[in-house]
Amino acid sequence: MPRVMGGEEQVVVDGAFLEQIPIFGGLPPQALARIAATLRVLRVASGTRVISEGEHAATMLIVGEGEMEVCKRGPASAEFRLAVLRRGDCVGEMSLIDIQPRSATVQALGPAVLYVLTHAEIAKLQGTDLEAYTLLVLNIAREISRRLRGADRLLASMGVTDPTLWISAPAR
Repeated sequence: MPRVMGGEEQVVVDGAFLEQIPIFGGLPPQALARIAATLRVLRVASGTRVISEGEHAATMLIVGEGEMEVCKRGPASAEFRLAVLRRGDCVGEMSLIDIQPRSATVQALGPAVLYVLTHAEIAKLQGTDLEAYTLLVLNIAREISRRLRGADRLLASMGVTDPTLWISAPAR
């Protein structure tokens, strides 16, 4: 059974590390320091599943050390590897924007250290530094857009089409 090593703990993450991550790009030093101070560290053992596809989402994870595998269920519940994340890569940022269930599963390929950023902490940033919050949300949207463009290229190279992807969601 996979296990968490040491659970979650409060740490202060180096702002210089965060500056190198695209979703934090351009944020002023005081905003980076505030975000860094709110991150929790999660140390996990090899094989630990930290995100399960379909579960409630309220956090984003940043890989501090180790490698994480991102998988998605396909036909007949087979899992397909979408990516391997390494130091500085993020996962779960979509949940900070759309507040939808997790779209993929993420597990450690070996021992790993992750930094956890919650939706609640981002909401606090909105209330105290609207400019930094806006830039962070734009950076997250850019990252999601970059990934979507890659998925579009992949679908086109495979000759796969789905016209429903381009239809706006119905009003609620």
